Amino acid sequence: MLSPDTVPVARHTSHADYRTGDLKLGRIAVLADLRRYLQVPFDCLVKCVGAGPSQPNLQRIRNDLTKCKVLTDNESGLRWTDFTPPATSKESEENAFKPLGRIIAEILAEVPDHGVSFLANPNGTPLSERNNTSRPDGYLVLSNEKTEPKIHWFDIAVPFEFKKGRDIESLRDDEEKIIWSLHNIMREDPLRRFAFGITIEDTQLRLWLSNRALLAVTEPINFFENIDGVISLFYALGFASKSSAVKDLGWDPTVERIRDGEVFQYKFTIGDEVFTTTHELATYGADSMVGRGTRVYEATDAEGKKVALKDSWREAGRQSEGEILKNILASCEKKLQPDELANAKRHFVGVRLWQDVAIDDTRDETPMVAEEHNRTWVSIDLNPTLSTKRHLSSKGDVPDSGQLSALFSTQLGIIAHKIPHRVHTRTVFHDVGVALKDITSLANNLTCLSGALMALYYLHKAGWVHRDFSVGNAIWVEGVGKLGDFEYAKEIDSDSSNDVRTGTMHFMAVEVESQNYLFFPRHAHHRHQPSFRMNFLHDIESIWWAFTWILFYHTDTKTANADHSFEAHAQLKEYHSAFPGTVGQTSRLHFFLHTGQLQTKLENLLSKTCFNVCSPIIPDFAHALQDGYEKAEAKFPTLTLDDGLLNDMHTKAATYLNDAQQRAGGIELCPLSNLLKQKRPRPGDDTSLPPKNQGKKARYA
Repeated sequence: MLSPDTVPVARHTSHADYRTGDLKLGRIAVLADLRRYLQVPFDCLVKCVGAGPSQPNLQRIRNDLTKCKVLTDNESGLRWTDFTPPATSKESEENAFKPLGRIIAEILAEVPDHGVSFLANPNGTPLSERNNTSRPDGYLVLSNEKTEPKIHWFDIAVPFEFKKGRDIESLRDDEEKIIWSLHNIMREDPLRRFAFGITIEDTQLRLWLSNRALLAVTEPINFFENIDGVISLFYALGFASKSSAVKDLGWDPTVERIRDGEVFQYKFTIGDEVFTTTHELATYGADSMVGRGTRVYEATDAEGKKVALKDSWREAGRQSEGEILKNILASCEKKLQPDELANAKRHFVGVRLWQDVAIDDTRDETPMVAEEHNRTWVSIDLNPTLSTKRHLSSKGDVPDSGQLSALFSTQLGIIAHKIPHRVHTRTVFHDVGVALKDITSLANNLTCLSGALMALYYLHKAGWVHRDFSVGNAIWVEGVGKLGDFEYAKEIDSDSSNDVRTGTMHFMAVEVESQNYLFFPRHAHHRHQPSFRMNFLHDIESIWWAFTWILFYHTDTKTANADHSFEAHAQLKEYHSAFPGTVGQTSRLHFFLHTGQLQTKLENLLSKTCFNVCSPIIPDFAHALQDGYEKAEAKFPTLTLDDGLLNDMHTKAATYLNDAQQRAGGIELCPLSNLLKQKRPRPGDDTSLPPKNQGKKARYA
């Protein structure tokens, strides 16, 4: 028996609230994504930093610190000379922790050629490419970077958070802030593979580690009782900073940051080749602390040829995207006719090269931080008390409509108890195109979608399912619609599994969302349900959701520019109902199933121009899909997914899209978000569609 597919999980950092740039909503989203962190013994995580002092060196350092009066050794024992437990101090928090600066500086001085220094700067906000307005209580900063007058988040090696007290509120506040700082380092800086952080509540010190596999924290040590532990930690951090590349503190020596006017670009070394980025294509994958952390750039090779470069962290047990696409093409060669194979290659993205990242000739992987018996999962409180100050918007949008304010009553998916072991990998694609979500011509939009459907047809005929179709991975390349993002593609009869998937819920088939078959006959309800697995009908339904999204996310520019009234708010409300961005919303299933009501919604909500393109195509397409599901599940629990059904459903889907494309003419699209920016919101109206860049944005192919 084949094992069930892994359960999808929503990413809260893909929701509109996170992308407003509001610090409170951003922190909530990050915590909601994480849900928990791993607690391990102090020594386990310090070993991940690097080499601590030997026992003779430790004794020497204690002696040196005593000579310079950082430590005092008397009949009461060894103690910090000027640093007393902060909770007993009547000074402000800033002054209570001020002696910590000299302690750290003197320990670092024991490491020749160390590359970091400590700054306590609670009133200074580091520069940020993401308009992040948070400020750590202190940080270890790269010494070879400018430290005046402004520090950039790129310069911060280790952020710190301090509290005089160690009550629950103090612990929680430090946790929220250090998690946000680590999150910001990992999302903002393409050079960072991982990052450490430190929190101190009164006498209790904890070391944090963030990488693409997990967030980990140590059990606390007493700063005043475990002096050797404190010395070992900061010595190890200093030792890790000795390398010019600072790779042991998380920087990637295979990437170089360069200034290009007012912006930063990056040089990626992949094997013997160097690729220089020209601009971002999609970097919102890095917003999730745990996961693949995918970034995609347009870049040029040494000869100036444009390519697209993807940097991500796959699960160790999974093949790279390049390897998956190679296997798909091998299946196509076996099962398709020569003309079909040529057409399949035309509609699949082209991969130029793929390679795992190597640091000092060793594959770059996330480390095992502790043995299973030495670790404990700690749940994160999802009801934090945070600052209400609003901040500027962040970059990196992907179409979404989720509202975090309504999120916490719903449990999203299942979090596995294992820790994924992740491998750093890069893929270079031949051509650069425009993602479907960024195409402004409706005719081109639908033609691109048809091309992606054609790619799915050949993929399905070859015995594979894509499992992750969205408007971000259908690509318009020189008049051809292509399909990309094969990272989750899987052979239909494969028994392999992979990590819990994250991403937008918008284009997910309703059965996939519920992880159950929904269209079997009534008399079969009492029968045992087989393990749920995706099939080709689910990919085709994702095409339907993308088609529907195009019409509900936009209106036509003629209507948008007209003086007459257009009920954009009513269309927006239905958009949020159909595309809630979270799992388990009955409004989404209702939207898909009730085709009669859907037709009425099209007529009442869309502009006349858009209505004439999609009516009655959208309801008819949905009804055809429901018929297809019923045929496939008619002999439930046996599923009938034969070539006849596959060809029939693809023919119908292609006909629907072609019909709509023929009607589209010269219609140009305007996102509702752009239209609503020009209108004054009415009381009670929800206008939080995500920011949308004007014009076309390049994407890879």
